[in-house]
Parts: sequence; C-alpha cells; structure tokens
Amino acid sequence: MAAYFVFHHRVVNAEKAREYLSRVGATLAPYSQELLVSADHSEVIEGDTPLPRTVVIRFDSSEAATAWYNSPAYQNVRPLRLEATEGYTLLVDGLK
Repeated sequence: MAAYFVFHHRVVNAEKAREYLSRVGATLAPYSQELLVSADHSEVIEGDTPLPRTVVIRFDSSEAATAWYNSPAYQNVRPLRLEATEGYTLLVDGLK
C-alpha cells in the first residue's frame, strides 16, 4: 500500500532551505518515490493555518517511506530542513 509524507510548513531561513533542497534529492533517489505536490501557496478551503507551503511525496509503502526518513543520508540533511522551516510532517497510508 502506498504511503505519503506530507510536509506542511513555512520557510523561515531561505538560505538553509536552498541548501536543503540542493541536497535532499540525492537522499530520495535510492527509494521508489514520486514528488506529487510542492506548492509555495496552498489555498486553505476550511479552517485556518499560517503555514503556506505543502509538499507531498508518495512512496510504495510506509516501510519504504520510513526507511528513507530514517536513512543516514536523510538524517544528515534533515537538520537543514528543521532550521529552514517551521511546521509539521505527517506520514499517512494510502487507500491502495
């Protein structure tokens, strides 16, 4: 069953964000994944959020998603994302 990492955040350090973006792709390459959404300005239909940026990455399974997230390669660049943004991250299972 597919699984999705959903990152909902705001960039607070553009320099760190650029560095993170220049390095994160290499950490994803060994995993079967697809970047589905990368939007700087999400439209809020219901509710309220001050977090304008949404990123959604599909993996073949939650095991694959977790393997990427916990990989030494991603853990090496993850601090850049944490310094560059504020928000939250979700891992959700798909329906199929």
